[in-house]
Amino acid sequence: MDCFMTHADSLWAKALELHTDSLQSKVDSLQAKLDALQGKTDFLSNVIETANDGVSNQLSATNNLLALVGVIVTIAAIWLGVLIEKRKRQIEKMAETIDTKKKAVEDLAAIVDDKKEKVDIIAKATEDLDKKIHGDITGLYNDLRKEETKTLFQRIAKEPLDIDNLGPILLAREVEPENFLLLKQAFLKVPEIPVVEDKIDLENGVFRIKSDTNHSFMLQFFQHFFYQSVKDDDIRQTFVDNFKNVFDNAFDSDIVRATEGLCKALTDADSKFDKVYVLKGFLKAINTSKFENFALLRKILEENLSEQGLLQLAIERCEADNITLSLFKGKTSESGQSTSQEINNVPGTWAQPHKESSV
Repeated sequence: MDCFMTHADSLWAKALELHTDSLQSKVDSLQAKLDALQGKTDFLSNVIETANDGVSNQLSATNNLLALVGVIVTIAAIWLGVLIEKRKRQIEKMAETIDTKKKAVEDLAAIVDDKKEKVDIIAKATEDLDKKIHGDITGLYNDLRKEETKTLFQRIAKEPLDIDNLGPILLAREVEPENFLLLKQAFLKVPEIPVVEDKIDLENGVFRIKSDTNHSFMLQFFQHFFYQSVKDDDIRQTFVDNFKNVFDNAFDSDIVRATEGLCKALTDADSKFDKVYVLKGFLKAINTSKFENFALLRKILEENLSEQGLLQLAIERCEADNITLSLFKGKTSESGQSTSQEINNVPGTWAQPHKESSV
C-alpha cells in the first residue's frame, strides 16, 4: 500500500512537474511575447514621442513664424498708417496751397478788373476832359470851381476862423449841398467866437479889419444852406436868432430862395421841430428888414403854409407880441430893393463889399 502510494505520488509529482514545465514554458512564451510587445510599445512610444517633439517643434516654429509675421504686419500697418497720414497732410497742404493760389488768382483777377475799370474811368474822364477842353470850356471851368469850392470848405472845416478870409469868396459861388456838413462841423468847433475889432498899427505891421466870425458862418448858412440849417437840430436855434442880421445883406433873389427853402423845411413830413417858432422868427426878421413889404414873399408863404395853418399861427403869435407885420397888413411892393427882372436873372449874391483881412 505504501509502495502504491509512493508510486502514485511519484506519478503525481512527475505529472505535476510536467505540468509545471508546461506552464513555465507558457509563462516564458508569454513573457517573450510580453517583452516583444513591450519592445514594440517602447518603439511606438519613442516614435510618438519623436512625432510629438516634431509637432511641438513645428508648432513652436509656426508660433514663432506667426509672431514674426504679426510683428512684420504690425510694423507694416504702422508704417502704412504713417505713410497714409503723411500723404493725407501733403494732400491737405496741397489743397490749401491750391485754395490759396486760387484765391490769389481771384484777387489778382479782381485787381485786374478793378484796374481795368479804373483805367476805363480814367480813359472816359480823359475823353470827357478833352471834349470839355475843346468843346465845353465853360463846363470844365465850372467843374474846377466846384472842386476848388469843396477845397475851401475843407479848409474852413480844418481852420474855422479862416471863414473871415474865405467867406466872401464863397458867398459869390454856387455851392453843392454836401458841403453843408463841412461848414456845420467848422461852426460847431467854435460856438462862441468874439468879434474882432479893427486894429491898424502900421509901425508894427499890424493891419486887421473888424470881423465877426459867427456872422460869417450865418451868412454862409443863409446864402447856401437855408433849408438844411432850418432842419438841423444843432444849429437851428442860433440860425433863427440871426435871421435879422443876415437879411440886411441879402438881395431879392437871396430872400426868395430862403423863403422857398423855409417852406420846404416846414412842410417836410419828417420835420419834428417847433415850426411855428421858426416861422415866427422869420416873419419878425422880415418885418424889420428892407423886405417888409415884398409881395412875392407873401405869395410864397401863403401858397405853401396856409393850408397847414402854420402861417396863421405864426401871425397870431406875432400879434400877441404886439408885432404888426407889414407884409400882411400894409401895402406891399413887387420887390425889396431890386426889380423883378433882377430876381430872375441875377444869381444869389451878397450886397456887401469883398473884404480881404489879415492878421
